[in-house]
Amino acid sequence: MTWDAAREKEVDRLEEQLSVFNRRSRHFLRSFASRVHPGIDASTYAVLLVIAQGAPLRLNDLAEEFGLDKSTMSRHVTTLIRLGLVQRDPDPLDGRAFLLKPSPDGLHRLAAAVAARRGEWRGRLDDWSTDELADFVNGLLRLNSDLERRRGNGP
Repeated sequence: MTWDAAREKEVDRLEEQLSVFNRRSRHFLRSFASRVHPGIDASTYAVLLVIAQGAPLRLNDLAEEFGLDKSTMSRHVTTLIRLGLVQRDPDPLDGRAFLLKPSPDGLHRLAAAVAARRGEWRGRLDDWSTDELADFVNGLLRLNSDLERRRGNGP
């Protein structure tokens, strides 16, 4: 594939818009984090979402998913456990490790926040056609797939 000036400009626009999206989505997540529990921030809420989607998970798996070191991830998980939103159970395959999953209270609180979040998305995307939304989601799926496939090949 040849890279001309127009293509380079589109990559620059992509980076700029991803940066804007990252900032705005953190604000968006922060507003729903407080609905789950006033003691968690947007980052910890994101960890809870991943635990709920992929449970049971090991701490190492979470750290790798977020690109964080184990000590940083441990702080997020410790907060979630302390607030009663996540529980840790011994890993039957490794006596030194633990498996993380949402607690019943965590699932209940998360379900309410997810319902509110979906309602908010519906309102914000009301002017989008189904085809526009599908095209955007398909583009994100492709980008996420490419990023995941190349994760081990550096930045």
